[in-house]
Amino acid sequence: MSGWNKRDVNRLRMQMTQQGRSTEEIAEEIRHLCGCSRLAAFRMAHGLSQPEVVDRYHHQSPASVIDQPLLSRLEMFPAVGSRSPQATQIITLADIYGTTPLRLLDPEALDRMDPQERAVLIRCNAAFAEPVSVSADEAAAPPPARPRGWPAAVSIENEVEMAARRAMRFAVMVEGSNIGPETLDQLRDEVGRLATAYQQQPLPSLLGDLIDVQEVAFRLLEGRQRPSETAEMYLLAGVVCGILAKASHDLGDPRSAMTQARTAFICAENAGHDGLRVWTRGLQSLIAYWAGWPNEAARYAQHGAAYAARGRGTSSVWLPAQEARVWAVLGDETKTLAAIDRATEARDHVQADELDALGGIMTFSRPRQLYYAADAHVWLPGSEARTEHIATEAINAYAVADPSERSFSDEAGARTNQSLARLNLGEFEGAAEALRPVLDLPPQQRIGGIVASVGRIHTALRLPRYRNTPAAADLQREIEYYGRAPAGLTLPRPR
Repeated sequence: MSGWNKRDVNRLRMQMTQQGRSTEEIAEEIRHLCGCSRLAAFRMAHGLSQPEVVDRYHHQSPASVIDQPLLSRLEMFPAVGSRSPQATQIITLADIYGTTPLRLLDPEALDRMDPQERAVLIRCNAAFAEPVSVSADEAAAPPPARPRGWPAAVSIENEVEMAARRAMRFAVMVEGSNIGPETLDQLRDEVGRLATAYQQQPLPSLLGDLIDVQEVAFRLLEGRQRPSETAEMYLLAGVVCGILAKASHDLGDPRSAMTQARTAFICAENAGHDGLRVWTRGLQSLIAYWAGWPNEAARYAQHGAAYAARGRGTSSVWLPAQEARVWAVLGDETKTLAAIDRATEARDHVQADELDALGGIMTFSRPRQLYYAADAHVWLPGSEARTEHIATEAINAYAVADPSERSFSDEAGARTNQSLARLNLGEFEGAAEALRPVLDLPPQQRIGGIVASVGRIHTALRLPRYRNTPAAADLQREIEYYGRAPAGLTLPRPR
């Protein structure tokens, strides 16, 4: 290490940490002074030994095989005696180090990887990419004008966090107002209305109602009910917590989303409802997927598998469909295709349950399944034409679907995948055409997943074939401004 020892590295790391430097800056300085690889530098920047990284790797990806000698050889790559890394190994290490996969390899190391592994790594790197940012000059400009009556951004966070705190307090109480049939029927109808509305109406118009219904459900459960009513009350409370978890996620708050989702799972346990157990595990996997925690997303999907095997509702289709997206981002094509096949097989055995009866976001329609399949294939190099075909199928299926099955967010996701596939095929005009309906969505509908999906297009436009294309630069600028007025800015003031 060019005369540097472990004590020197730790002293430098502490010094730079105290200066407020980022992990990336620390890793770059270690690499420069020690002459080691980027992969080794990131490990040292975190103050981790090779055995500690191996332990974390096994925790992140239990089915993978790695030991200290192998890690040492990976860190030497591409020197003599080293070993060329697999894409899945670099992706998992990036998750451990909290960075993007490509930052762990210098240009020479990336060029000397196996071509297929390199293609997977480059494609999947976009899932870890940081949010699209504007230029320094644009960042210095004032934000877009906020219409009169719009709240400050802090009110958005307050409303979501207040709901999460209520969920957490309730979860602690659960670990005893009687309910009449009219009350239960009214609550059931209201939950069904919100489940359907969530896919079709802007989130700002629904969040207050969701929080109110959650409050009602909690108050009723804190009182006394007949045993025959308790299970359904827990089921409905769990559904509302699940929808609020999705709302928190859509507003870019994965921590609050996970709090709500955990409470939803506790309700599912108390209701004894496998369908809600599966649905909640799928939701937790989805939250982790979009938050850039793919290994955690895979674990949640796998934790729901036993419940899915017992269930027959459409949530048993959602779970493997979601798992396929996760394995694709992790660069494992074999597991991706196997999960897609399991979702297809599960569809053939579906028997609607209470969640499907509620409809909307609580059911997993065939068009949505097609969108998820496209969202998985889009990460697999060589699947560009297949992705474009499936995404088009999803768009067409939504166009003729029953109005209750329409979902502006999933339709936008399918169009974004269609656009990304066309970009990867070198069809810029077709890609821009596919993306246009998404870019035309009003700010109230620009939820987190949509903004993140559009950000993937921005990343793809950095490919060499588009770098000096004026039309591509114009589209990038439009995408940069697109995310500056997301759905969260349109929320009403807390009541």
